[in-house]
Amino acid sequence: MSLPLSKIVNVQLNVPPVSAARRDFGLLALFTPDISSPFAGATGRYVYAASQAEVESLFGTNSQTAAAARRFWAQTPKPKQMLIARWNKAERNIAATASVLRGGIVTATLAAFKAITDGRFRITVGANTVNASAIDFSGAADMAAVAALISAKVAGTTITWDAVGKRFVVTATAAGTASNIGFATDQGGAGTYIGSTAMLQDGQASATPGSAAVTIAAETLPAAFAALQDVVPGWYAAAVADPGLTDDEIEAASDWIQAAAGKVIGFTITNADQIEDVPANVYRQLFDKRNDRTVAIYDKTDSYGILSYLARALSVNFAANNSTITMKFKQLPGVAADELTSTEAAKCTALGINYYAYFDESPMVAEGTVIGGRFFDEVHILDWFVDAAQKEVFSALYASPTKVPLTDAGNHVLIARVQKVCREGVKNGAFAPGVWNGDGFGALATGDRLEDGFYVWANTVDNLSTSDREARRTTPIQVALKLASAIHSVDVLVNFDR
Repeated sequence: MSLPLSKIVNVQLNVPPVSAARRDFGLLALFTPDISSPFAGATGRYVYAASQAEVESLFGTNSQTAAAARRFWAQTPKPKQMLIARWNKAERNIAATASVLRGGIVTATLAAFKAITDGRFRITVGANTVNASAIDFSGAADMAAVAALISAKVAGTTITWDAVGKRFVVTATAAGTASNIGFATDQGGAGTYIGSTAMLQDGQASATPGSAAVTIAAETLPAAFAALQDVVPGWYAAAVADPGLTDDEIEAASDWIQAAAGKVIGFTITNADQIEDVPANVYRQLFDKRNDRTVAIYDKTDSYGILSYLARALSVNFAANNSTITMKFKQLPGVAADELTSTEAAKCTALGINYYAYFDESPMVAEGTVIGGRFFDEVHILDWFVDAAQKEVFSALYASPTKVPLTDAGNHVLIARVQKVCREGVKNGAFAPGVWNGDGFGALATGDRLEDGFYVWANTVDNLSTSDREARRTTPIQVALKLASAIHSVDVLVNFDR
């Protein structure tokens, strides 16, 4: 026997851990008060949908959810998916449900069953154990008849044949938790065991327990947001499939989003009073509170124009080249452009409310802002950058097989990760060279030109305080970013000569 090479050359593989993934800044959560199968019970909070057809199959063609989603899926480029989340707007009483045992796909033929005249198996229904025996299938005309013959031997259940799924389905006749159905087992004794043939054993079938009747209390939109956040924390934008939101509901939802980490919310305004710059207007109140994570669009006829707006705004692929966008000039397929007066447009602009109107004969969104006047793309870009920089720096610390030392060289490792994200921002069109007008730091002074579109700096670790060094906390990394922005208007001066 030869000796192993490892006695001479021992190679060991260090597998780095998988670091935290970046957030999806294109994921919209549509909160709906509509009732559908995903929300039939007390616990279901969300469902993913990848097409309008899927939304309509879940909620119905004429539902408010389908009406809102229709604007979303009509946009170009077409979104990949949306998250539909539950909002218990009103108290609901949910009836008890019965336990169901769905068998696996049956491969045995009808002839195989008809050859059995002494079938047997054991199954539990709640606290009762049923020993079914002497089941004679010889006279069965089809698989539905086979199911009926089994059902006759199992008290407390109804057993049917699912011709599409090619399986037996065992349903408890009594709803609630006291009649849960177990898997088929072999009780032994005379006869032919059919639990495996009928695909009702553990490992073949799937069991759904019954549920008791419950009353679900009404909840606020912030409560619905928080409940979704607990189970799907990565959603970025919110909209509500309800055209009748009150001022209090709008304000509460906006306040929650403003306080959340890196989220936005959108509303459609159809009431002309809500573009007025008066203290009683809820959007003026949001303006006064600087709720700049709320985006609204004024539309006289369409209650869900904001879904088309968000579908376009969230379509940015930050990993692509020149992919960042401004929302001004964009079209909203499926939404009719309004005929607005200059006064109406000025009122919207004063509060940072968007509108979709004709400029000459061209329908377009204006001005592409959030409440207060900041541009939506600016909010979106900076949310992406904060998340990407955080994940990259964490990855450097997390994936190191040894450590990142608390030295200037170690700081350069972290600075390089931040610079990597900055370069991504230059590539996708978010940042560009320009003059820095902010306060100076490091070697950067006010008025300097950022030739790369960004500047990243950290002080030497020699200047760390004793407490920071003992806590292994390095010097802050400071970043200057020059946004590429976008051209929204231009004056053209024409000179001529005779």
